[in-house]
Formats: sequence, C-alpha cells, structure tokens
Amino acid sequence: MIREITSATNPLVKELRALATSKKARQENGTFIIEGWRGIESLLARESRQYQLEQLVVSSDLQNDPRLPSSINTVVLSDFIFEKISDVKNSQGILGVVRHTPALFDFPSGTGYYLLLDAIRDPGNLGTLIRSAVGAGFDGILLHGDCVDPFNPKVIRSTMGTFAFANIWPISRNDIDRLIHTGYELCATSGLKGENLYESDFSKRTVLVVGSEAHGISDTLMQLAPKKITIPLAAECESLNAAIAGSICMFQIKCGG
Repeated sequence: MIREITSATNPLVKELRALATSKKARQENGTFIIEGWRGIESLLARESRQYQLEQLVVSSDLQNDPRLPSSINTVVLSDFIFEKISDVKNSQGILGVVRHTPALFDFPSGTGYYLLLDAIRDPGNLGTLIRSAVGAGFDGILLHGDCVDPFNPKVIRSTMGTFAFANIWPISRNDIDRLIHTGYELCATSGLKGENLYESDFSKRTVLVVGSEAHGISDTLMQLAPKKITIPLAAECESLNAAIAGSICMFQIKCGG
C-alpha cells in the first residue's frame, strides 16, 4: 500500500525526524532509520529476528520505482519534506523504518570470536568496525561503556548494509566476567609493548578489545586482558585510526596464518 504525505506537520514526519536525530526516540520506539538502497536490500534479502523492515519512505520521484516491494507499506513524501529528514547530502530518495527486537546476549562455550568496543564515540569508526567484524566472520560486537548509539543514522550508513548481518549487544561487567569464566581470552590492542600481532597465537575463544582513539582502553578492561597485542608500524607513523587498527587485528586473528 502506498500513501502520500505533503504536509511537514504530519505526525509521521515528526516521528521520522525524531528517529533521525534522537537516541531517546529510537530507544522508546524500538525503531531506527536506514537510508539508501544498499541497506534496505540487505534487510529484504535476509530473514532476521532482530531487524524487521516495517515501512519504506520515498521521495515523490521514486513512487513508481519497480524495486519497491509491494509487501512493505510505503509512504511518499514531497521532495522538500524528504530532504528535511534525510541525513545525507545526495540522498537516493529512500529510507526504511526498521523495528529492532534485541536478542539476549549469549555465546557458545566452544569456539567464538567477539569484538569488544570500549567507549567508541565516533559513528564512522563504529560503523566501520561493525562492517569489518562481519567481513572477518566475528560472531558479535559487544559495546561497553559510553559508546555511540549503534542505530545512529551515521553508524548505520557506515556499515554499508552489513548491520543486518551483525549481532550487536551492549554488555555489562557481569557479561565480561561470564565470558572469562567460560574460557574466553580478552585480547587488548595496545600501542606499545604488546605482542607483535603477526607473531601471536590466538585462542579459539577470543574477545578482541578496542578502545577509543582519545582515551584508549579503560584500566579495568586492560587489567582483565591477559593478552596485549601491538601492530608493528613504521617509525614515521605513530598510531592508527581505531577502526583501521581493529579491522587489521580482526582479520589477522580470524584469517591469519
């Protein structure tokens, strides 16, 4: 079913603006926005208990696009209204409202690889790390401390559609203790004095810990991590971006020799 909205004061328009700008609104509604064809097609191609595409919103020039699925309710907005909601400069004219049903944090006792992110505040870094975790075959992304909302539109856009394949959980110290007691090894990235990443052996139950560029990994998590690893760099380069460093480590841990 397709219906058209031409008023900027329509309640749905106000709701969409709130979802695009407010973490509180996203949490209260249990929904978030994904913009662009790539992410929407990823959702349509995969059955997921966590993410359900509830509604499509398109600009007026896309209302007859043959790619629009007839099974999803679609709302057409006037172009000037759509631009007020869109989070990008060159919009593709389509966004989706996604229902998020959180899954309980659980993990296998045998083999598992998890990315533990400590207070990652940059949306682009979080989105890139989610994308890399999916690409490297990690089993989940664990958010600890004051991380940016994983359903912030900038984060979702940075995942390039891979969020639909990612298991993302906010976790507590109790959850970390459960992992450790089950035999998982925390492996913390360290700029100095850690083991050489490319000379290290990793457990089949590994939790890679990555901290923010500004503050690094908290002292608490550093103390819980028996293994510290360092990426060897040329003398001319002091450090790497958190998303790049985390991505390199994930692929080496999961796919390295």
